[in-house]
Amino acid sequence: DLSPGDRVMGLVKEAFSPVAVSDRRLLRPIPAEWSFEQAAAAPTVFLTAHYGLSELADLQAGERVLIHAGAGGVGMAAIQLANHRGAEVFATASPSKWDALGEAGLDQDHIASSRDLEFKAKFLETTGGEGVDVVLNSLAGEFVDASLELLPRGGRFIEMGKADIREADQLD
Repeated sequence: DLSPGDRVMGLVKEAFSPVAVSDRRLLRPIPAEWSFEQAAAAPTVFLTAHYGLSELADLQAGERVLIHAGAGGVGMAAIQLANHRGAEVFATASPSKWDALGEAGLDQDHIASSRDLEFKAKFLETTGGEGVDVVLNSLAGEFVDASLELLPRGGRFIEMGKADIREADQLD
């Protein structure tokens, strides 16, 4: 159903060349309104989100997940994948991007700022002190500490950033 010259996106091994070959099951047409740059980013953000939530965190239906930078590419993909799995999603973003989180289906009590530490108190209150089961993190410093405190029953902390890596033996 594809022809030479069609605009496609997907997974292509050794794609940095003038010609590449891929399994048809790994490709799809690029939506007409998308640029090549948008099409190139979509598989990457969804694979990153899938790897973090599915492979590393093993997110299950009914679990609560906090997705930092929820209005970014990986964050938006993670919200969609977490919703698909039946998880309860909490997210942070800068306040100017909260509308995007609302459009993704999050209630106001599941949205907080990624610019201050108030998300910890807000989400603990929303969950009746239980916190979340999984944190998909991209923040650093005191934001990591606040995020870890949202795992009072234990859980999985999935680090996507490189700025504040912590060893397991450093954590209570």
